[in-house]
Amino acid sequence: MELRIHPAAEHELDEALNWCKAHYGQRASTRLRLQFERAGELLMTHPELGSPAPTQARQLPLRRYPFTLIYRIDGAVIHVLAVMHQRRKPGYWDERK
Repeated sequence: MELRIHPAAEHELDEALNWCKAHYGQRASTRLRLQFERAGELLMTHPELGSPAPTQARQLPLRRYPFTLIYRIDGAVIHVLAVMHQRRKPGYWDERK
């Protein structure tokens, strides 16, 4: 499996990392990045692991952080569409391909 990250999802992750660093320090930001990377590795071996999300996507919450990966499976490619904060309204990523 191949993991592709939508540019908007990459931007969301960068914002989350910067916020985490500003409020909790570099160590917390690094842990968030590691959680994201582990989730991506897990999805590449078990793409159906996440639960169904609105708009024909799937969702996988990150452990210990209020973020959820929103992704779609397209053959051998996993498209990460959003790194959604869990307080955001679901479905805002629907237009992302």
